[in-house]
Amino acid sequence: MVTRAWAVRAIVSTMIATGGVACSSGSPSVMGEDSDAASADVLAAYDGPFDLPEGNAVTVPLKGCGGPGYAAEFKVGSQAFQLTIDTGSGTLAVASASCDDCDVSPVYEPGASAVGQQKTTSDNYALGGWTGEVYSDSVALEGVDEKVKMDLAAIGTQSGFFKDGGCAFGTIPFAPQGIVGFGPAAASVTGTDAFWSKLTQGGESNVFAVEVCSSGGLLMIGGVDPVRGDLRGPALYTPILDSAGSLYYSVTVSDLRLGGKSLGFGASDFGATAVDTGSSVLVLLPDVFHALASKIEDVVAFSTDFDGGMSWLGTTGCFSSSLSPAEIDTMFPALTLSFPRVGGGTFSLDLKATDSYLPPTTERDGSTYYCSGILQGTAATGTVLGTSAMLGHLVIFDLADGKLGFAPQAFCP
Repeated sequence: MVTRAWAVRAIVSTMIATGGVACSSGSPSVMGEDSDAASADVLAAYDGPFDLPEGNAVTVPLKGCGGPGYAAEFKVGSQAFQLTIDTGSGTLAVASASCDDCDVSPVYEPGASAVGQQKTTSDNYALGGWTGEVYSDSVALEGVDEKVKMDLAAIGTQSGFFKDGGCAFGTIPFAPQGIVGFGPAAASVTGTDAFWSKLTQGGESNVFAVEVCSSGGLLMIGGVDPVRGDLRGPALYTPILDSAGSLYYSVTVSDLRLGGKSLGFGASDFGATAVDTGSSVLVLLPDVFHALASKIEDVVAFSTDFDGGMSWLGTTGCFSSSLSPAEIDTMFPALTLSFPRVGGGTFSLDLKATDSYLPPTTERDGSTYYCSGILQGTAATGTVLGTSAMLGHLVIFDLADGKLGFAPQAFCP
């Protein structure tokens, strides 16, 4: 067994943490109201209708994985950086030339377009944090014509924020130079602006979407491209909870099932569920976590193929296995999450084991490890839908209409 370092966002004040276990590829079933099972051809070629928000999509490649996160290329001033896309925060923070221990490259050197704001700001995370000088500078996302002028943080000191772990247990180098918040305006730290709010104020449609894979993915801005995203079914939507000053895009989870059997929890047991690309595990409150972990551990294959690893789920340990992801998905039951549906009724996402609670990581030599894709949270963290539960589908943040969509996709290899 090897150890995988991860952290989950602490949903308290401005305590925000990113990172997580590695992730897998594949596609979940998207089921309509009162469906008992997914259609066998859910991943077959599909020509629509897709029920997508209006607007032309700009597609941007994502690099990375579930540990260090998924990053896109941004230009800050005249320099290009890889910045982690985080729907659970608002601030853009990038390593600066004044940081002696950031240990990433390149670093931000304020140029002619930068104006120092003569103040500092900071953010703290479960496994580290940073402090930085605030600058006003131009920011542009690769492929998007719109530039924004915004207040951002130039990181001067950090502790545990920058990690050189890379992907696949370090066998694939990857080290973003900072983070960019796609969250609500209230999620930005004192003295800084929220990137997504600034971008939409400039006229960009208030819609974006993400596809995350075991390695890399896609970010779509201003709309959804069903061809580029290789969508294999229509998007189904759940309302985003309307909470003034919220730090997160939150939804309601109404049920959780394993192998088609409900664990007996309802919406009040999950509370408001944050949808967060900066966390790479599905965080569940203690009663729900223990009930799910117990059911998974009762599966015969769990004890025979994971060395009897009782109480392993929710830890950073990862087990090697000769079983392929397809074999794991045959031996372990699917995890189903249900949501209220926009317009009435409910819909469900039927997630394979490797697309939820047993995401695999494959090293360059072909060795496969399975890590825990679920974590026990607290009243402070609440329930968090991280990237381990987003695998295999496109997640649409249709903020213009206040709804979150899920569409099955075959983009990921």
